[in-house]
Amino acid sequence: MNHTSISYIEQNTSLPSSKIRNVLKLLIEEECTIPFITRYRKEATGGLDEVQIASIQDFHKRFTALEARREFILKKIKEDNKLTPALEKDILKAKTIKILDDLYAPFKSKRKTKAQTAIENGLAPLALKLKTSQIDDLNFLKNFSKDFFNNHLKTNEDISSGLMAILTEEITQNVSLKETLRDIYKKESLLTSSMRKKAKEISDYDKYKDYFEFSQKISQLKNPKTSHRYLAIRRGMDKKVLSAGIEIEKKLISNQIEKFHPWIKTSKCNEMMSEILKLSSRRIHSSLELEMMGDLKSLSDEAAIQVFSTNLKDLLLQPYLGAKTVLGIDPGVRTGCKVALINQSGEFMMDTVIYPHPPRNEKEKSIDAISRIIHKFNVEYIAIGNGTYGRETLALLKSEVASIKNGDVKTMLVNEDGASIYSASEIAREEFPDKDPTVRGAISIARRFQDPLAELVKIDPKSIGVGQYQHDVNQVKLKQSLETAIENCVNYVGVDLNTASAPLLSYISGIGPKVSSNITKYREKIGGFKKRSELLKVSRFSEKVFQQAGGFLRIYNGENPLDATFIHPESYPIIQDWCAKNKIKLSELIKSQESINKLEQDQSLKEKLGSFTHQDILSSLRAPRQDPRDEFKAFEFKDNLNKISDIHTGDMCPGIVTNITKFGAFIDIGIKENGLIHVSQMADKFVDDPFKILKIGQKVNARVLEVDLKRGRISLSLKTL
Repeated sequence: MNHTSISYIEQNTSLPSSKIRNVLKLLIEEECTIPFITRYRKEATGGLDEVQIASIQDFHKRFTALEARREFILKKIKEDNKLTPALEKDILKAKTIKILDDLYAPFKSKRKTKAQTAIENGLAPLALKLKTSQIDDLNFLKNFSKDFFNNHLKTNEDISSGLMAILTEEITQNVSLKETLRDIYKKESLLTSSMRKKAKEISDYDKYKDYFEFSQKISQLKNPKTSHRYLAIRRGMDKKVLSAGIEIEKKLISNQIEKFHPWIKTSKCNEMMSEILKLSSRRIHSSLELEMMGDLKSLSDEAAIQVFSTNLKDLLLQPYLGAKTVLGIDPGVRTGCKVALINQSGEFMMDTVIYPHPPRNEKEKSIDAISRIIHKFNVEYIAIGNGTYGRETLALLKSEVASIKNGDVKTMLVNEDGASIYSASEIAREEFPDKDPTVRGAISIARRFQDPLAELVKIDPKSIGVGQYQHDVNQVKLKQSLETAIENCVNYVGVDLNTASAPLLSYISGIGPKVSSNITKYREKIGGFKKRSELLKVSRFSEKVFQQAGGFLRIYNGENPLDATFIHPESYPIIQDWCAKNKIKLSELIKSQESINKLEQDQSLKEKLGSFTHQDILSSLRAPRQDPRDEFKAFEFKDNLNKISDIHTGDMCPGIVTNITKFGAFIDIGIKENGLIHVSQMADKFVDDPFKILKIGQKVNARVLEVDLKRGRISLSLKTL
């Protein structure tokens, strides 16, 4: 950490240098995690959120990479004894890796270029004469030939070719010229795409018809709202349906070449200079075309990954049901509907199979089996997967189960995306080694209804059904972003130390897979934790891990009432001393509003803790429950809506947002096909960002604009008439 790196981060984030310095100290010197810093080091950061802290970390990594590249290039050129004072100065002042690589380009090629060979053959003086107009016509080359002919240069054509190579390389390796053209390309160049000749031989080629004659400025495509178009074009290219490239007015390139190399115009060897100009323009264009396409890919990936992460976060933080007994059903036809029961703590209790649908049609027998389970285990909710025959199963049970327990049993449809992935995973096999994958799927459906966060963390996020182009973007960056999103969600909510699964615990600040496994094994051995400090007895759970993780791990009904809150154990001594001084029992502090108010008004305590920490402790003490998520509220789809043909223009349909992209949101309205609310139909006002209007899991009441039965598409609107 140095002044230069802090200045670099400050320029890119607009955050105060003091906060940046403190964050870097916590991240690098003290090896703290972002969730821990965000929640428990607000005094040092001034209350920066996890996005701002992550941004500081990201730009520090970029700065480190830039300096490492600079150091490598300087070292390599020095080793070759080719580092001049002027070149060293340019390398030291370069602000991007691209400029550094442009400066290094002439020195990194192991293969000798045609220009280098020509220089070795003695043509550099003649090239200089060409530039300084000492040769006024190529025909005069014959007057110099006798001085340059050798074993390698036997004809005037050899000399002409060598001269062109020298001068073309001089132009294409001009770093200032390339940087200027780079800026021009960013502003003026176009991305174009067209249909390939054999495109119609590819199935579903017409999915890309919007890009058969496409042209748009690069500057517009770099906007996060439109960057998805490039990913669509890339997919079309991969499918051999589209061809694409970068176009720019040729004069823009040639004008800049002539500006940086005026001898192109002043030389009297017009024919050769014209060829050099064309060749240089083509080479520079090819280089910048690859660069622009790479930049577009990176920016499009970044935008798509951000959309995916936002959707995943909203999905994980959906309202939770909590401690309720749930019957999960994975619908099926020939093999029947798998039924699994979980208790209020999410523990698996029993399973069975019912056959209410054709070909067996055992409706009465199936209803009777469900009824017995409901009465025996006091079931409060039935969660049915929304896959094949999910809606038919819902319709049957909803009508038949309504009278059981005076109608107290709620029957709900649950998004089952990823349940089959979980059921075949190693995690599922470890949890239920003796159960069929379909039974594991039913358990997962029940659990994700009870607590979406606790269950969905076990599934590869790419299989959950949110986001767009997740298989086309940079997979390493996608994985990192999604894992960060999950980590932020888990730590934002916190976990019950005595019920959380190992996969859920692994996302807690500072823990990881190995330690989380050790926690669950030790928990099983001792029959449950009584206090947070017992974690230090777990294998590999060090003091440092305890510092990072302790506040996020709650123990209900334990020995210390503070263990059930988000209050960090490091604050316990201060709170306990305050209670003793004020003759207040710790157990009373948790329950007494009067005592909490007294703690709030104590200015000396506030100064000792810090204002941020003091306020967070008050919030934790006053919270009716520590889980910050909303509680689940039952939702009903429109009655008598079973298939797309049941929907008509003008109908109002209640629905749930299942996915959001930059162009619109997909809505589950209770049938197989999801409806689409285009961004232009989200509100009566202009909407520049769908995420400002909607989020995953949100309930809406949308109007049907259009129904396309042939293509299975439903257009919806949230606009008022």
